[in-house]
Amino acid sequence: MKSGMMKRLLGLLVVLVLTVSCAWAEDAVKAAEDSRDADLLDIWQTDGENRRWISAAVQAMDGMLLTSPAVLPERTDGLTVSDGQKEWKAEAVIPDSTGAVVMVFYDTSRDLPAKSAWPMMAYGDSVQASTCTVRSGDETGGRIDTKVLSAASMQWRNSRALLLSLEDMVSPGTAVLNARGELVGLVFAEYAEGPNRVLAMPVEEIVRCMSEAGDLLIHLGSWGDPPEGFRVTADRNFVTFDWSGMTLPEKAEGENLYLVIADLANDYLNFYPAETETRTFSALLAPGRVYVSGILASAQSPSDLPEHFEVTVVPPAQKLTEYGFHPILTAVAEMPADAKDGDTPVPVTEVTEELLRSGNAYFYSASAYEVDGQVEGKTLLVTLTDPQGNVYRYESSWLYAPEYMKEDVWFIPLTESGLIWSLNQDGYPKGEYQMAYYVEGELADSFTFELR
Repeated sequence: MKSGMMKRLLGLLVVLVLTVSCAWAEDAVKAAEDSRDADLLDIWQTDGENRRWISAAVQAMDGMLLTSPAVLPERTDGLTVSDGQKEWKAEAVIPDSTGAVVMVFYDTSRDLPAKSAWPMMAYGDSVQASTCTVRSGDETGGRIDTKVLSAASMQWRNSRALLLSLEDMVSPGTAVLNARGELVGLVFAEYAEGPNRVLAMPVEEIVRCMSEAGDLLIHLGSWGDPPEGFRVTADRNFVTFDWSGMTLPEKAEGENLYLVIADLANDYLNFYPAETETRTFSALLAPGRVYVSGILASAQSPSDLPEHFEVTVVPPAQKLTEYGFHPILTAVAEMPADAKDGDTPVPVTEVTEELLRSGNAYFYSASAYEVDGQVEGKTLLVTLTDPQGNVYRYESSWLYAPEYMKEDVWFIPLTESGLIWSLNQDGYPKGEYQMAYYVEGELADSFTFELR
């Protein structure tokens, strides 16, 4: 991601947060009125001569759309944004920390869309569900308003969500509007229990996500150009760092050179020796996260970002459906005290810090699929996300095998996997944790547990 583009994205985010903060005062809402009609824009994917409609999306402001990662394709490099008259190439697709919303950036410095963003409902305003509608779209440019029948507030991960019952089903990424035409929320997922029910992110959570994204970009230091000769390539979440064509930075006596890889939402850095015979390194990174990487000279374990770095956005994961895959149970499990070699740990209904520290806790998975023969060479990534948003990763390999396909049970000890090493050292914050596993970068299953 070039520095000019990064600066523009930061500018958009800062303006958005300031605009929304001001818009929560009534006078500022009136001052911010736009002569254009407010409406959705459309996201398309272009691949050569093929052009496919993806979804309608909510404008947060000129130059940025909000949508759900559930509607986006696996590869986002061919995305365009359209108002039905003009089209813009999507410059960057950046997910928020919750995994519920994706920001799609496009350059409007020369042309503005024919449609404007809706004003956001003022913070603290109340709204009756029966007066709200959900605005969605189709590939012809049509717009459909669906009535909201009821609404309830609920906890979703570590944020608040709206559970909406609708007159008809809508797809994720659509806008929830009140009777005044203000944005109340963004639909990000279908709700499994009951017909025509969806989850929506309310405006205060949307603003928080935008603010967090702005903070991430603000703290990217000097905004210098990426290091010359340093290349990052990604195939889904399999990311390769290549510094073989790079002139390495100078180092002082006693210093070593390190490849630094930093998830911008984490409190820690990953680093690896850079003065190796093979100057490439590959890793399975967490889908839906933003990383920076580069080469740094340091006499101790690196604690800072390199002066020059590359920014990589790992696309959100799509659901794993290969070979009819479907999860049966994914959980934390405990090995019985009288277990013998070869025994299987038992999934628990409540996870405690005592269990996690005991050395007897396991990540447990059972799934099913259909294959005619063994399929090897697939990547496996297991992640643990703590209540503060830090992600811990465990990499391995995956295979499909006919003898296991009815119920493929496997498990790994959490202590030996390294997933909880930092938490055992620094302490477990109270709140909700999420564990997930990905095969070839696609989400196989996830679950949450809470430490009180």
